[in-house]
Amino acid sequence: MRASRFGVAFVYDVGVDNMAGLDIRIVRATPDMAGYVDGLRSNFAVKARVKVSMCGDNYDFDVDSIQHPYEKTEPSCPDCAYLGRDDAAIYLAFVGEKLVGQVCVQEDHRNNMARVWELRVEHGHRHHGIATSLMNTVKAWALARGLLWLRAETQDVHVTACMFYRDYGFVIGGFDRLYLQATPGSEGETAIVWYLEV
Repeated sequence: MRASRFGVAFVYDVGVDNMAGLDIRIVRATPDMAGYVDGLRSNFAVKARVKVSMCGDNYDFDVDSIQHPYEKTEPSCPDCAYLGRDDAAIYLAFVGEKLVGQVCVQEDHRNNMARVWELRVEHGHRHHGIATSLMNTVKAWALARGLLWLRAETQDVHVTACMFYRDYGFVIGGFDRLYLQATPGSEGETAIVWYLEV
């Protein structure tokens, strides 16, 4: 694990299991599946934060531990409003009959991009390739519509998400320290915007 340029080295306690035995099924949600949408837990332990910096002509990040870890719960978004729309899709991941992941995507007609949000994987099923399967599906959806880029946003407290986006091939396009200041429970967090050319 890389040491942080900003302080003490950070070790992220993530185990990666062999996913060969999992039967991951990705399904585009339909209006009759509304009960599954946003059905995953949205709480996570914040043990570290991402610090974005310039490295040459590009942004990169380091991960630093925080002194006082805490539990964060994010409110559910009304994603069901996107069900059945032509310009958006919600994909659900199942292992057997159990819902284990979700991602939402919508066309952004102004700039020929697809906006990606609510990429979530159930706690006990992380690091099995489920997020990669969901993102591969989103990428195929965007390509089928002739969209050139994917755009996603994370916060600096979502270390696992930042690592996933970077490892998948996204690059940081920018960050905003003030964007979340009026969002209850997210004050002091930094929004990070990620892009992937498809």
